[in-house]
Amino acid sequence: MKDEREEREFLERLRARTGRDLAQWMAAITLEGFADKNQVIDWLRTQGFSFPRASWLERIHANGGKPIYGAAPGKPQTVVPEKPPVAVPAPCPEPIPAAHPPQPQAAPPAAPPTALPADAAAALERLISAAKGYRPLYQMLEAAIRGAVPALVPTPRAGYISLGAPAEFAAITLHATEIRLGLDLGDRPFDSLLQKTKLKGPGPAITHMVVLTDARQINGELLSLLKGAHARVNKQL
Repeated sequence: MKDEREEREFLERLRARTGRDLAQWMAAITLEGFADKNQVIDWLRTQGFSFPRASWLERIHANGGKPIYGAAPGKPQTVVPEKPPVAVPAPCPEPIPAAHPPQPQAAPPAAPPTALPADAAAALERLISAAKGYRPLYQMLEAAIRGAVPALVPTPRAGYISLGAPAEFAAITLHATEIRLGLDLGDRPFDSLLQKTKLKGPGPAITHMVVLTDARQINGELLSLLKGAHARVNKQL
C-alpha cells in the first residue's frame, strides 16, 4: 500500500532529518498546548516540515502518537543514517529549504538514556513491551519527562519502572489497556486526575496515580505534577 510505505519511510528517516524521533516530536507538540490541528500544522511548518508532512505528524499526534497506516506499534523504529537537515541534498523527498532554516526548537530533544547493563536493559525492554499498542504513548511520556527532569534515570524493578533523579519520585506500570503513572505527592488531596495509587511494586511513598490512555494527557498539568514530585523527593524546591 502506497500510503503505508510512504509513512514507514518518513518515520524511519525522521530522526536523521530533524534530530528527533517520533516520540520526541509527539512530546514537543503536546508541550506546546495547541488548541486545534491548524495550530499544530502551522508550528510544524516553522520547524522545517512541508505542509503534507506537518499534516501527517498532526494526524499521528491526534491518533495517540501511533502511526496511521502500517508501522507496527511496539516495534522500535529503524533509523536510516543520513546527514543533518541542512545538509540534505535538494532532491531528497523531504528537504529543509536553505532559505528557511528551522527556528529554535520549543522543547529540546530528550537526553539520551543513561546506559544500562545488558541484563537491566533487557529487563527494561520487557517491561516496556507489556504496553503493546501503548508503547508509543510510553515513549512520548518518557521523552516529555526527560524534558522536564533532565537528570531522569528510568530503572527496571520487579513489575514496574522506577523514575529517579537520583531518588525515586515516580513509577510506571505498563499494561495492554493503559499506562499507570505513580507519583510521590505526600498528602496532596486526590481529585478527578489524581487517584489513590494502584500500582503493584512501588513502595508506600508512591501515593498518587494518573491513568494514561491518550497523548493529549501528557500536558503542562501532568508535567507540573511530575516536577513537584521530583522537587519534593530530591529537595529541588
